[in-house]
Amino acid sequence: MGSFVLQAIWAFAVVALLLVGLTYVVRTLNRGRIVASTGKRLVSVIESTFLAQNTTVHVVKVGDRYFLVGGGSAGVTHIADIPADVVEPYIETQRKALGEQRDAVLRLLNTFRKRP
Repeated sequence: MGSFVLQAIWAFAVVALLLVGLTYVVRTLNRGRIVASTGKRLVSVIESTFLAQNTTVHVVKVGDRYFLVGGGSAGVTHIADIPADVVEPYIETQRKALGEQRDAVLRLLNTFRKRP
């Protein structure tokens, strides 16, 4: 009886770790999808963050210009223009990090594929 309980706890821990890992991978890939698509669209949301309930701040790219806008229950408000030389290095850093994370995930998947 005791070994069954230990096996059940061990199995639960493994499943929980897998779920945490998959959540991390999905969030990482989703972030990368947004960063990767910024060069292909006329209007793109580069980054967003929640400040409070129903209040967010977004960096938006329209054409070649970047804007900081706030969104809330009252609507959307232009806060400031952001110079491209501030935003574009951030985008490149995120793209590089995404590529490294994608490569790490692919290496991990390949190790599982190679096992008999």
